[in-house]
Amino acid sequence: MRPITLTNNLTRRKEALKTLENQHVKIYACGVTVYDHCHIGHAMQAIFFDVIRQYLKFAGYRVTYVRNYTDVDDKIINRAQERGISPAKLAKDMIESCDRDMMAIGVNPPDKAPKVSEMIPQIIAMTQQLIDKKFAYATKDGDVYYRVRSKADYGKLSGRNPDDMRTGTRELVAGDKEDPLDFALWKSDTTPEASWPSQWGVGRPGWHIECSAMAKAILGDSFDIHGGGRDLIFPHHENEIAQSEAANSCGYATAWLHCGLLTINKQKMSKSLGNHISITDFLRDWPAEVLRLAFLQHSYGSNIDFSPRVFAEARRRLHYYYQLVASLETMAAEHQGSKNLLKDHTPALLTEEFHQVMSDDFNSAAAIAAINRSCRKAGELARGKSNADRSATASAYLQAWRPLWAVLGIVQEPVGLFISKLKEQLLGELQITPAEIQVCIDQRQQARAAKDFATSDQLRKDMAARGIDLMDTPSGTKWDIRYDADANQ
Repeated sequence: MRPITLTNNLTRRKEALKTLENQHVKIYACGVTVYDHCHIGHAMQAIFFDVIRQYLKFAGYRVTYVRNYTDVDDKIINRAQERGISPAKLAKDMIESCDRDMMAIGVNPPDKAPKVSEMIPQIIAMTQQLIDKKFAYATKDGDVYYRVRSKADYGKLSGRNPDDMRTGTRELVAGDKEDPLDFALWKSDTTPEASWPSQWGVGRPGWHIECSAMAKAILGDSFDIHGGGRDLIFPHHENEIAQSEAANSCGYATAWLHCGLLTINKQKMSKSLGNHISITDFLRDWPAEVLRLAFLQHSYGSNIDFSPRVFAEARRRLHYYYQLVASLETMAAEHQGSKNLLKDHTPALLTEEFHQVMSDDFNSAAAIAAINRSCRKAGELARGKSNADRSATASAYLQAWRPLWAVLGIVQEPVGLFISKLKEQLLGELQITPAEIQVCIDQRQQARAAKDFATSDQLRKDMAARGIDLMDTPSGTKWDIRYDADANQ
């Protein structure tokens, strides 16, 4: 089991991961509010926490990972009314859509995926606990509010002082509040299929109490890591801490990890701003692994500004990976039996370097850089003539890469099929056709036959300038998409 360090946003420092149960990491990550289809901003958080979970398992930990669905919310009710369907029907359809999207981008299902609508008794019970402990109060209108000033350390996650705050909820709340800062735990409401009976009257939960109750029901009063987007730090996560610690009389999550925000042209991507790209739309134009690689070459806490250029570069790098794997698989199969590796090739060291960087705050960007350096070195084999030792070395590289790529969720597709699809897309991007490339190859052969090597060399350079590598082999001239691996270390 590897020791892990992480950046804990609660303590504002990097510290060792300490689990409440030996070698067992319990994680809760806020999921989506299912009033519309998921966009690639949702994919960003899902992918990063998927990799964090997979790496923890690779490092020897047992992991329980919970990601919820918020299926009771004002936005869901309003959208359902617009569409003339029930809130429950809309939420069900969007959850199914989200599940399809997550599967399509290679995100492993969580161990538990609770829904707010299935946790109403637990939410009511926690709300009553808070009332009993004087941290909350009910109004004559059937609303229940949390007393923000009743908790002396309120604001410890966001660093905000209650005296400087204004109430931060994502919906308007009715009723008589004791303090403008108090937030809703239960709201009086009679919307069909989105309201339930309670001791305070018919209503539904406030936003923040939902996650507190779901986390408690599945992971217990305290657990190891709480995750989400940076935009949830206040008010959502701040309020989760306040109500959970007040209700349970103990600490809530030991460590808080927050993903950065996805922007387009420096503006946050969101449904409300109308600048989002749905996962479904993205996958019409790009392979799913392009999205994963584009995210993972940044640290999980980074804000990422995306453009087609970023996606195009990720696609070219994936083509490079797959093409290199195809070459090494061929070489590994040609000569078997040797266990001798070529001098200066040490594929096994990559696994240790991968552990070093991933165990340091899950640094996927550094992990990919390490793999890139290994690929550059392995590329020497692909350019050399096969023999037993080269075959053994090629096999060793493949064995070293596979578990690391599995953690990252890339290079997981059938190699030949993926390469053929990518080549078709990349040639379109380069605005060149196979027929044009073949014409150049024929011209080079004619020049070489006439011993006009200057023309032959110039034709090769012309192709390289257009993004195509020409390679002379014993079986004839081959071509491939040009990729400058050195530029991506």
